[in-house]
Amino acid sequence: MADVTSHTVACDISDAIATQVAAAYRGEGDVASICLGGSGSRAAFGLGDQATLSLSGHTGVEDYQPDELTLRARTGTPIAEIEALLNANNQWFAAEIPSPSSSSTLGGAIACGWDGPGRAFGSALRDIVLGCQLVNGRGEIVRFGGQVMKNVAGFDLARLQVGALGTLGAMLDVTLRLQPQPECTKSVAFDVAPEGLDAWWQRTRSLRPLLSGSCYFEGRLHLRFSGRELAVSDVLQQLGGEVSPLDWRALMDLNSAFFHGERLACAYLPRYSSLPLNSGKALVEWEGARVWVRDGDHLALARDVAALGGFVRVMRGPAVSLQGVTSAWHRALKSALDPKGVFNPVHFDRCFTGEGFA
Repeated sequence: MADVTSHTVACDISDAIATQVAAAYRGEGDVASICLGGSGSRAAFGLGDQATLSLSGHTGVEDYQPDELTLRARTGTPIAEIEALLNANNQWFAAEIPSPSSSSTLGGAIACGWDGPGRAFGSALRDIVLGCQLVNGRGEIVRFGGQVMKNVAGFDLARLQVGALGTLGAMLDVTLRLQPQPECTKSVAFDVAPEGLDAWWQRTRSLRPLLSGSCYFEGRLHLRFSGRELAVSDVLQQLGGEVSPLDWRALMDLNSAFFHGERLACAYLPRYSSLPLNSGKALVEWEGARVWVRDGDHLALARDVAALGGFVRVMRGPAVSLQGVTSAWHRALKSALDPKGVFNPVHFDRCFTGEGFA
């Protein structure tokens, strides 16, 4: 096992968490529901409800196996500290994990389920979750999944925690798949008119597996390549273009100036889609499959996106009703893991049933 020392003091408060949840389940005291939270670093993106149970004090890397490319850490551990540990072994997460601040925790990243700009060219955050331990709605500590990639028996309840916003349980620890860092990463940019994007999306198909990110903003198409230095250099020589000044880390962490508008929405679409935009500014990722819209008309955006077979998630500003929500499925899953609706009821109604909208 590798050295797992960090600046954060390892602290296991799982028993205290389970005790508080069990009390809420039994109806003891005045608390019938629990709003889970972490460091609060994602509050500016529509996740600002006041937490009544913070998991930020549940910290520490429990197990790190560089040779096996796996790591298990408690959910209150800052992502930045885990990344520093991985960098020392020339490794990183097998999927990009956005962290809006240095205090952003692993549990918050799993609960939100956000993916970085490399999602379309590699793994999603959900894909790299091998297992987790959580407190269910009865106050019981349970474990799903395993420690190795071959452990796939039974239902994959661990990966269901990704993007669940803490509505299915209080996660205690998560086991993730890792990968070696690439030998080389370089980016180039091209001037491309909006009507020329379709042709570029067809062209990018032939640039895999070296292509690791795409971003189109204000008439400039930025492409990121990762892999062996010789292979990357060969592709860039054939493509041409200019060296891209884009800060991919700031883009991944939603720290670019673009994300600071009063209104912010994210549209998820079929790949290679062309989204008409009547208001606001757009930033296009994932070869057209994800479009960020700043200061736009959310209702009009939701209609246009739905017509293309996609959906909109509002991060800041006026909310929109959810399209295609399978509320019966969500309710059945919620009932199995949290029968009395103890965890994050506001998030559940707003994000998974559509009932949180006026």
